Amino acid sequence: MTSIRKTERVLLGAVFAMEAGGSVIFALMANLQDEFNFSDIGLGLIAAAGFMASFIVQILIAPYADRGHAKRLLIIGTTLVVLGNALFASGSTLVIFILARLVSGAASGLFLPPARALIASLDEEGVSERLGAMGGAALAGFVTGPVIGGFLVGPLGLRWPFIIFSIAAMISLLIVSTQHLPTLPYSANRQGLAFGLFKQRSVLVPILMLSSIALPVGMYDALWDRFLTDIGASDIVVGLSLAAYALPFIVLSRFGGRLADRRGKVKVSFIAMLFVAPLTALYGWFTVPLIPILLGMIESCAQAAGAPAGQGLLAEGAPEGRASAAQGLAGACNQLLAAVVAVLATWGYGQVSAPTLFTIAGACVLLMGSVAQVLARKLPTAQPA
Repeated sequence: MTSIRKTERVLLGAVFAMEAGGSVIFALMANLQDEFNFSDIGLGLIAAAGFMASFIVQILIAPYADRGHAKRLLIIGTTLVVLGNALFASGSTLVIFILARLVSGAASGLFLPPARALIASLDEEGVSERLGAMGGAALAGFVTGPVIGGFLVGPLGLRWPFIIFSIAAMISLLIVSTQHLPTLPYSANRQGLAFGLFKQRSVLVPILMLSSIALPVGMYDALWDRFLTDIGASDIVVGLSLAAYALPFIVLSRFGGRLADRRGKVKVSFIAMLFVAPLTALYGWFTVPLIPILLGMIESCAQAAGAPAGQGLLAEGAPEGRASAAQGLAGACNQLLAAVVAVLATWGYGQVSAPTLFTIAGACVLLMGSVAQVLARKLPTAQPA
């Protein structure tokens, strides 16, 4: 048990450091644009490069963790965080910044699937609880990176935040590379691309569940700032709203995973979706910023139960020897869905009213989650809500 706890702490700390190092750029992109004078489209290219790299790597490279290379992928992923921040710190052109973001996105795609598969495999009990803790650590790192970066850029200048996070990633690399980690169950059978796992209902159902509750995230990434600003929120209020959304998930995700382990992963993920869907539909109907922010905190509580439940269901349902491939496929689907939703939401915001747009998004959440629930009834261990 002591060894399990130690390995868990190492993985959680490494995930926190990796996400913090990869997200610091989001507080500094405008500073880079002002300093090096590139166009607005450059900001989009930098952001898109990371998402695209993560998507490709999770599909093509993450499955190698199932062939005895899990620790090697963790080491390479952490090394790429060091390199990505070093490129941001030393670069002075848009091409270098796009390359740096490609490297950082690839780091996330390399690290997260095997990390999730490893922490799920530590013990047959408490799978969702440990995955919930990892989700909370990842989100905490993702929020911490921009906050610290924004705080440091004033007194230290634009390059030092990247240097500091590069050093932090080096420390994480040293810890991960010297820690004994378990080996994922290995399958000697020929393994194709991760897309073939869609044929497995035990993989398809949790991916649909995870995608349904992740669908609003792409919309929030694209429109949350714009929507709150349009109804009268200041920049400070928008920033605080993001922290308010993240805090319940960070605090409650381990508890939410424990709840899923005890009450049933299908049941908890479906009930969480039933909260997320109407809350998503309600955001656009209010013109006082405080109300959407409070609704977001309630949704975050539901996400803190639904996400670990879905990830735990995926960990248990993945075929033997395909644990990391399944986690990578789920992550890639969420990345792709978020990108598509972000594009459609920004287009739709100018075509229809905010209440209509958010209601459509809520309906899509309900539809995807309901399809997953129907398919889950044929799973051998399912507990339909």
